[in-house]
Amino acid sequence: MIKLIFVRHGQTKKNFDGLYCGWSDDDLTEEGENQAKVVAEKLKEEKITKIYASNLKRTMQTAKMINKYHEVKIISKENLREMNFGLWEGKKYSELKSEYEKDLSKWEKDWIHFIVPQGENLMNMYERVCKEMERIIDENKEGTFLVVAHAGCIRAILSRFIGIGIEDYWKYKVENCKIASIEILEDGFSVLTGLNI
Repeated sequence: MIKLIFVRHGQTKKNFDGLYCGWSDDDLTEEGENQAKVVAEKLKEEKITKIYASNLKRTMQTAKMINKYHEVKIISKENLREMNFGLWEGKKYSELKSEYEKDLSKWEKDWIHFIVPQGENLMNMYERVCKEMERIIDENKEGTFLVVAHAGCIRAILSRFIGIGIEDYWKYKVENCKIASIEILEDGFSVLTGLNI
């Protein structure tokens, strides 16, 4: 059996300010560091085999703080990055309504396939992240694996392994430094064992 534990990174300033933050490489805030310490305590008794993390600062910082209790290998994966919001990075929704009104309308009508200007669409991110997760599962036949990533990535993985697919993407709320977990049984059947713990 494979146990997958997912943790969203701690708070960043862009999170706090309500800005779109995909590939922007932000550090954790003081609150984000505190959140990472709390989740590290929650996970300290887990027998973690390996840690996989998005290669951005906020996820690597969170992973390293959790790893204090485990001292296992942290493997950084670019494919576990959040969706690339392109020209929308660092902007509020209210700014998009005034600066990208037509594009925002197209996005809201087709949130799966609309490509953000100079970024990517949700389907690109979904396929990128889920293929990476499938590779990780194939490489590891058993054990407990921590994946430190982003809200969008974790929603993508949950909708792929627990839901019916990308259509379920918005059904999962993923908070900063909260834990979600899945068990993948020997026959490949996936069971959700925790969310926002």
